[in-house]
Amino acid sequence: MSLREVRFILDSNETLSTRVLVDETSTVYEAMSQSGLLPRDGSLRYAMDKHGNSLNHQLVGKAPTTIHLGMLKRVESIWGETNLKGPFTGTECLDGTKLIIPGIEVGDYINVFITPRNQKNGTYAYRFRTEGEPYLDGDIVFAQAPRKGNTVSLFNPQTGQEDIKVNYQCADIERIRGFWGCCEIRNAEASKTVVFRPDLTPVPSSFKPHNNQPKIGKKYNKMKIKPVPCKMKIPSVAKENQSIFKGSVLQPSGGWQRALISGNTPKKGASCEGVLVRFARKNSPALVNRPYYQDGHYVFVKVPESEEPIQLYNIHHPNSPLKMSYALKPGISVDPKGQWAVARISRNASNKRMLIIEGVPRTHPSCQI
Repeated sequence: MSLREVRFILDSNETLSTRVLVDETSTVYEAMSQSGLLPRDGSLRYAMDKHGNSLNHQLVGKAPTTIHLGMLKRVESIWGETNLKGPFTGTECLDGTKLIIPGIEVGDYINVFITPRNQKNGTYAYRFRTEGEPYLDGDIVFAQAPRKGNTVSLFNPQTGQEDIKVNYQCADIERIRGFWGCCEIRNAEASKTVVFRPDLTPVPSSFKPHNNQPKIGKKYNKMKIKPVPCKMKIPSVAKENQSIFKGSVLQPSGGWQRALISGNTPKKGASCEGVLVRFARKNSPALVNRPYYQDGHYVFVKVPESEEPIQLYNIHHPNSPLKMSYALKPGISVDPKGQWAVARISRNASNKRMLIIEGVPRTHPSCQI
């Protein structure tokens, strides 16, 4: 048995910390239980890395040596406080955020996952459990109809990510693609399914479903993807872990245009090569990825509207793109599907590379340079 020392820090009070010596093959959750920093009333807490990603079920041997204890940004433990219209109950978080939760009663004390769906009277959330199955038959969740395909992802309290894939069932799914509404859990222990409940959330006559059909019009030949010349503006003092830089890129039609370039800086000088993934626009720069991907670095990606993995240019095998699964960072305030986004290269519980979608270039802190 190989032992490893792990330091736990309380997020709400960073002056409180403890060190635990544990077996490397145990989970972070097991080590966390020995820290003495968990609430005595059994309230939910997560072990997290410095980026706020859940580490609960990662092996200690693969986890960082310093671990934060707290709550994920889109997870809350709440009391049901007020009856709202239809199947909804309302509550207010400590920070003033108003939540709207379907399928619970006033007086219930539960854990909820907060969706990106906002309305004037609050933000929608739905219940999950931390013991046994997170969702039971008859539970009501609030989910978006898939824009493509027939599966959606629910929050997984073990991983801290939306990675429980379930079938989405609706009599006329094409009519409601992209619509947020109440769904009922069916077959919770087997092939999980969510069934859209129009009686709880009627579809407005003005709603326009997401159109998955290709647009008819002028056809453009796709540019063959390959690295193109770039120039980086390397700061005299780089920020810690900085992996996005200002620069310029040579457009296929000729001429240099301003760009945001992700990846390592060149070993010598400012000239380098990168993959132009999005052309410059009137009010925004081109987006370029240097095709040498490292854990912790950022890349620019187009987030699929389905659950399929994201593809990145493979410099070693240009005809065989790298495929990585992705998850949304807890607390992300926009729905990035179908948009260009900033993603951080990370590792999942199986130590496989994955992408954490953190936001869009116009608002992401790493792009404000």
